Amino acid sequence: MITVLGGGPAGAAASLLLARLGHPVQLVTKAGRDQRLAVSLPPSCAKVFDALGIAAAVDAAGFQRSTGNTAWWGSDQARVEYFADGARGWQLDVGRLADVILAEAIAAGVQVDRRMATDAPGGFVLDCTGRAGIVARARGVRRLDGGPRTIALIGEWRHSSGWAVADHTHTLIESYRDGWMWSLPVGDGVRHVAAMVDPQRSDLARAGSSTHVYLAEVRKTRIFSGLTAEATLQGGPWGWDATPYDATAYAGDDWLLVGDAGSFIDPLSSAGVKKALASGWLAAVTAHTCVKTPAMRTQALAFFDAREREIASHMRRESRQFLGSAASGHGRPFWSERAADLELESAASASLREAFEALKRSNGWSPRVGPGVGIAPRPCVRDSLIVLEPHVVTAEHPNGIRYVRGVDLVALLDLAPATRQVPEAYEIYLQRLGPTRLDDFLLAVATAVAGRWLVSE
Repeated sequence: MITVLGGGPAGAAASLLLARLGHPVQLVTKAGRDQRLAVSLPPSCAKVFDALGIAAAVDAAGFQRSTGNTAWWGSDQARVEYFADGARGWQLDVGRLADVILAEAIAAGVQVDRRMATDAPGGFVLDCTGRAGIVARARGVRRLDGGPRTIALIGEWRHSSGWAVADHTHTLIESYRDGWMWSLPVGDGVRHVAAMVDPQRSDLARAGSSTHVYLAEVRKTRIFSGLTAEATLQGGPWGWDATPYDATAYAGDDWLLVGDAGSFIDPLSSAGVKKALASGWLAAVTAHTCVKTPAMRTQALAFFDAREREIASHMRRESRQFLGSAASGHGRPFWSERAADLELESAASASLREAFEALKRSNGWSPRVGPGVGIAPRPCVRDSLIVLEPHVVTAEHPNGIRYVRGVDLVALLDLAPATRQVPEAYEIYLQRLGPTRLDDFLLAVATAVAGRWLVSE
């Protein structure tokens, strides 16, 4: 029996996949849900839904679809961004999404125990309890970010005559001097409006009324104060702790930290639920591997740990970049304290851009595999199991890298030295591995050049 603690998106997803893989699963979750929380899911979540086998169930739930975002970020000018190629995301209540997945899990045979779990049970356990982190705290691996705290105050607003926005399906985002706000549609004429505030720099630290603090923050904004002027606050504000944290370990011999139980990053990228679902999928694959192929147990647990670290690090970099772009436009403590340590990320991005521009300017190349770069077996996922396959291994990436934007780096490093033009390398790659977008291939080549996995004479 595999025990899953927590019935949110991560726990429901992990339970569903494990049951479909033939495992007996007990999911422990408390009865009922907390206050509603609207979330925005990008179109790329469609791949995760397919991997979990829930695309049809999500479609049948009738969640509102979104065409993009409208942002006033570090500027008074609106930036309207539509998803590429006409793709659509989802605007939904995270509790409803979890219920949709949980219904599929129950139909697949998952046993649900609706009680409040306060202790970590024995056996193999997936901790999907989010910020509560029952196993994370019991094992002493929860690690706070160390930076300033952030609280999300979320109110539900109704506008009887409709919201004055370019696209009613859009997520709206505005930065202002002491924080930032976002808003999602949750029904006909109804939107959630969330203020991300520093409790130490507001009346929250002095036991002030959350409603008073929330409305005061709304009044500081230019766009949201105008949008809500004719609207009615009909619910909330509800408070959510949005302070980042991660873990010193994401896997042990008989436990995994899944989704927000392992890490939480400032929700600027709208990737939190996608991260939770993907983590639930990988946790199920890891647990399945440990049971089905015990010889791969150590590698599987290490693979899960490394992947969760990598995702947390990637999201932290993205968050800092977003925060940094607003910090220059506001110059206030809220922003300066959250936009530190951007130099290394900026240098890495500059190196990649330089490599990409050099490739475009080059009339030819004579590539060879860089010094200290090897090909060695490392774990990856194949057919719901973690197996060992060749990866590119360097001192900076001892766990190995296999793909960049879907481009197989092992194949790239194998074929590149025999070519004298990037287009020639692209044609050979297509012949060997099939259709691949040119822009993805060029990015993979630029990444290999920037990392000196490929060096040119």
